[in-house]
Amino acid sequence: MENELTLSEKLLLLAIRPEKGGIFLGTLQALDFCMIGALLLEMNQSGSISIQNNRVEPVKETAVNPLHAYLLEKIKKGGRPRKIGHWLEPFVLSGKKIKAELYRSLSEKRQIRLEDKKFLFFTWKKPFLSPSNQTWRLIDNLKNLMYKEPEKPEDLLLAALLEPAELWRRAFDEWRKRRDARRKIRQYLETPRFSEAPGHTAEAAKAVVRAISRSVSARRAAAT
Repeated sequence: MENELTLSEKLLLLAIRPEKGGIFLGTLQALDFCMIGALLLEMNQSGSISIQNNRVEPVKETAVNPLHAYLLEKIKKGGRPRKIGHWLEPFVLSGKKIKAELYRSLSEKRQIRLEDKKFLFFTWKKPFLSPSNQTWRLIDNLKNLMYKEPEKPEDLLLAALLEPAELWRRAFDEWRKRRDARRKIRQYLETPRFSEAPGHTAEAAKAVVRAISRSVSARRAAAT
């Protein structure tokens, strides 16, 4: 489908504030890591790369998706299979390039609109949700995970990424419900349906989430 969203697009869409636009303050430090993690999981699901034993290895030579092609080329040039955390390190991949391409794609799919902003010599594009955006459908799907297993592996991957992205508040206002949701997702990740799925869906998700959490902690420690 033309307007079908990728995992990374869904994650970025949920990170945009519904009324004021821009990115939620609480997720700013983690967002670049989470977007890269989402792309790695997309590529693992599509068979472009393999994520095993906490390492990333190229499988295919090319990819159609522009961001997949960008990451795949970097991964191939990396030589030996490298740990997930390597691809989250500053300056290895361009968070700015990744975010710009995701913004472009979401804008083409009529999920967001972009406004040019300027302060002194700094310019940037601020995202706002479009009236036709799919965030409420995504949120409803996330809430339903409290009562039934995900229909697709991609639904579980998105839910798993919400924890390091600190975006469970988009689905639940109450802390206890957010805690219960995180526990439920961890349970799903241990079920045979996902732990034995092609692409090692559950193991890849857990490995990527752990790597993101370590990178976020390191960034916060460096900032203090």
